Amino acid sequence: MEDVLIPRERRDAVVFVGVDDSERVEFIKVYGVSEELAKTALEDFFSAKGLFPSEYRLVSRGFESLQGRRAITTRSEARLSAALSRLGLKLISNGVLYTEGDEIYQFTLVSESLYERLVSREETKLKVDPLEILSLGVDAVVENLAGVDLREFVPEGTVILHEPPISEVAELLSAERNYSLVVETKDASKYSFLDFQAVLRLPPMDGEDFARRLSELLGVEPPVEIIAKLPEVKLNERNLRGIVDLTRKLSSELGLSADEALKLALRLNLGEL
Repeated sequence: MEDVLIPRERRDAVVFVGVDDSERVEFIKVYGVSEELAKTALEDFFSAKGLFPSEYRLVSRGFESLQGRRAITTRSEARLSAALSRLGLKLISNGVLYTEGDEIYQFTLVSESLYERLVSREETKLKVDPLEILSLGVDAVVENLAGVDLREFVPEGTVILHEPPISEVAELLSAERNYSLVVETKDASKYSFLDFQAVLRLPPMDGEDFARRLSELLGVEPPVEIIAKLPEVKLNERNLRGIVDLTRKLSSELGLSADEALKLALRLNLGEL
């Protein structure tokens, strides 16, 4: 049993944990070459560390694509390490798991205290980036008014649905699944009564942020009088990227200066021409 705590090369299962400054285990992720071996490793870890399963919540379980990875290490889990770091946790493991095949089984658990931090509306607004919550593999409704591409932040295998019928979502939530489910919507209230672990809101940018991002990407100062006309629904990442692409095309194809091209792109975006 103590062997589960010794870092070494492994062929059956590996345990990753996120610990705080006092070495308290707040996050656990176990990879196993089978569900049975992953479960055994998790049980052995709880026993060896003297932890109580009742103090942790299972937030994700099932098969995960290996995508060509032949070894799972702290280095291969860079995205998870970064997400935990922003929560004040350090990622450590009990070794390296060498793998074969196309997929691996995993269990992901968080402590009750970390779970409360992640899903508490007040705590989320004050301390936690909603995008980092998604990276932990929870089922979530995301009111994505910022127009962020959620695929960049969720674990591999996560299913993202855009404005799906409520009946479809309810059926998926009640079914046996080996993936996390994320519903992307402009109105979270439509789905918030369903059994999701988290309801998150990504607010739109304000005019100043939108102008600053345009300036960063294009190297010119956007006309504030036109930016001020943009409605809130257009102050998002998707629309910003569209304006940037259009500006570059107008500049290269019509020979306009960057300033002229951006002004024209914004007017076209507003429907003023």
